[in-house]
Amino acid sequence: MQTNPVSLMLRRLVGFAGVMFVLSAMIFILARIVPGDPARIALGPSATQQQVDEMRVEMGLDAPLWQQYTDYVWRGLQGDFGKSLISGRQVSNEIAALLPATLELVIVTVLLIVAISIPLGVMTARYRNSWIDNAGRFFSIVGVTMPSFLFAILLQLVAANFLTDWPVLGRVNYSLELPPGPTGLLLIDSAVHGDWAVFRSALQHLIFPALALAMAGIGQITRITRSAMIEHQRRDHVLTLKSFGVPDRVIVFRYLLKLSSIAPLTIMGLEFASLIGNAFVVELVFSWGGFASYGLEAILQKDLNAVMAVVLVSGFFFVVANLVIDIVLMAIDPRLRFKEAN
Repeated sequence: MQTNPVSLMLRRLVGFAGVMFVLSAMIFILARIVPGDPARIALGPSATQQQVDEMRVEMGLDAPLWQQYTDYVWRGLQGDFGKSLISGRQVSNEIAALLPATLELVIVTVLLIVAISIPLGVMTARYRNSWIDNAGRFFSIVGVTMPSFLFAILLQLVAANFLTDWPVLGRVNYSLELPPGPTGLLLIDSAVHGDWAVFRSALQHLIFPALALAMAGIGQITRITRSAMIEHQRRDHVLTLKSFGVPDRVIVFRYLLKLSSIAPLTIMGLEFASLIGNAFVVELVFSWGGFASYGLEAILQKDLNAVMAVVLVSGFFFVVANLVIDIVLMAIDPRLRFKEAN
């Protein structure tokens, strides 16, 4: 059956809208049933009941729930998540200031995962049961089982004892003047403006947090890549290629790697999306000051507007990452396009 890419994309976008609708409804309901009055939280325990009632009217909490929800969705579509109940500033402004830091960290983390885990998975599969395979499997098990905060602390100890000039806190040397934009990602902005001192400093500050955050993904993707490569090595088409004398290097990198990339890419998309909201431990250890640690602080302080915004933004990245991965997988494997079409 002929596959229509536009139809597939439209189907995915409808699914995207449905997931965001369900997510927005769930977080709205949860925010309304948790104990505590948002107006009281915003004003503090010393506020009078009259002040609290006035604040409830100002926040729209006196309106019916359906009206509150539609108003919340409409404002959310315009990027307006209300004011933080703790700081009093616009939540969208606070997120816009912090999100680039986490995005930059997560992007570098994913690049590290790809650069290390895929070659390692290929090597362990190609040299199965050798010392390379044993060392790779041990490394991947360590990466999967040890929590990221422990890696973060170990890297800080290494820096404290052996790399005393290596920066372990913050995003960049505080004595440097930051480039004015446009993305908020220091590596890109400094490269655009030709400010190589900021670029070097930002890269140095990124390596340890990204490595600590990447270890679990490296271990997981390595194991999945190895398993997929070994499984495809036994398939008839691969045995046929070998019988025709096709070199192993060509079989591995032209055919096996492509066939075996479906599962690792799927996991990588989920990993990217989950790191947006779950990187807070590493951010706290390295004083990174990003979006994930902002979300944790909002939860601890019951800043409901901020919590709702953080969940929605995290969900948005989760859905977009999976949409991109679906498109990439369909481009790699034509069988997926036929399945979608049927």
